[in-house]
Formats: sequence, C-alpha cells, structure tokens
Amino acid sequence: MASASYPRLRAASVPGDHPEVENFLATLRDGERESFLNFAELSGSNYEIWIYATILGFSGRFVELEQWVEATYTKVNRRDMLIAEARCLESDIADLRSMVQIGRMAPEVAAGRITGLTKELRGHLAEIEKMSRSTDRRGLVLAGADRAIRELKAIFRGNEEIMDALEPAFASVWSVITEEV
Repeated sequence: MASASYPRLRAASVPGDHPEVENFLATLRDGERESFLNFAELSGSNYEIWIYATILGFSGRFVELEQWVEATYTKVNRRDMLIAEARCLESDIADLRSMVQIGRMAPEVAAGRITGLTKELRGHLAEIEKMSRSTDRRGLVLAGADRAIRELKAIFRGNEEIMDALEPAFASVWSVITEEV
C-alpha cells in the first residue's frame, strides 16, 4: 500500500506498522476513505475516530487505531494547553504575592498585576469548563449513535439486502450527527 494513496499521512506512519488499520482503509470505497481520513485529521478525539471507524466496518482494536492516529496526524490538544497556561498563571500570581510579602514589590503595583492575571486565569478556567462540557456532550451523542447503529446491524445481520441499504444510511446519519454536535 503506497503512502501516495493517502495524501494526509505523515512520514512517521510507515506502511506496515498498523496492518489492521491499513486493511480497513483498503476495504473502504474512495469517498468513505476520504471522509474518514478527513474526520481523523480534524477530530481531536481518538474515541470519536474509533466510533466512526467501527461504523464503517473497522473490527480491529482501539489501541491500534489510536496508535495509527497518533503516528499519522499531529493533534493539538487545546484543552491541555489551556490547563498548562492556567497552572502558569496560578504560579505567576503566587510569585507576585510572595514578592509583596518579602518586600520586593509594592503592594499597589502587585495588586494591578494580580488583578489582570486573575482575570486571565478565570477566562482560561471558563474556557476549559466549556471545552470539557462540549466534549462530554459530543461523546455521549456519538456513543448513542454508535450504539443505535450497532443494534441495527445486529438486528439485520444476515439480511444482505437490508444491510446493503443501511450501510450508506449509517454513513450519512453519522456525517449529519458529527456536523451538528
């Protein structure tokens, strides 16, 4: 399998490193593969990527798919970045307070700086809470959709005529849900 067929793959993902995922990608139609690779590139959640892959027929282990995603796409975890920045802001506020206590900074000067840093810290904490709630909600909705699709597959297993009609419907419903949530 040539890496040229997957233009979004980074050089770190060497063909043959993740055979289950590569076999899965090879079985997808071009449109499904492109849609999945686009979703995997843009999604910040390995769980969401795994749910989407299982809807498309991936039967491999979560760990292998997660390793493939980490090797293939650079992911920026903005929530973790905000948490790290919030910790730095807390440390800066503590440093300013200690400088006032040891007499290295005037209380009036420190008060203004502490006020600004505290306001920035509150903004970071609010954004972290918002991101967490949004991620939790999205995960629950997608997990529910995944469960419904799995149940329908189990009910109609063996009836190829119905399954052939349901497969594109599953992909369509999944696409709509991921855009709306």
